[in-house]
Amino acid sequence: MRIRIVALALLVLAAILVVPHNAGVQAQSQNPLVGAWERISLKNAEGVVTQPPGPAAFAIFSANGYFSQTAIPTGRNKVDKPLDQMTREELLSRFQAVIARRGTYTVSGNRLTRKDVSHTNPNTEGSDAVQDFRIEGDVLILTTPGNKAEARFRRVK
Repeated sequence: MRIRIVALALLVLAAILVVPHNAGVQAQSQNPLVGAWERISLKNAEGVVTQPPGPAAFAIFSANGYFSQTAIPTGRNKVDKPLDQMTREELLSRFQAVIARRGTYTVSGNRLTRKDVSHTNPNTEGSDAVQDFRIEGDVLILTTPGNKAEARFRRVK
């Protein structure tokens, strides 16, 4: 009899420990945005491909509702002096088109809402960026309601 009680107790304990883990994995797999993405194309509000192309951008969406996105141009001039000694032109060259942002996100249907907690442009901190999304294969397509802006990202494997 004691063996049955111990065996039953072990089964209950195993269920308690395993179910939350599996539920988290299942919730993660149900959110198609979770993962890392590399931007492969960008269109402006008029639907025109940006020229020159925007800098390489990477977006990461976590299963628990956080995101991070960076865009850093390649080919920037290297300057071997501290920031506080750089000229205005050297500073502009270093930080032109550099974007880094992080915050929280929610999904409702095909609507993605990101709230910037931190951004290279402090004027956008605390604001929401709302986009519609769809996924075609390994490509995430973000569009902006009310205009023709579009960003395409490929899932990083």
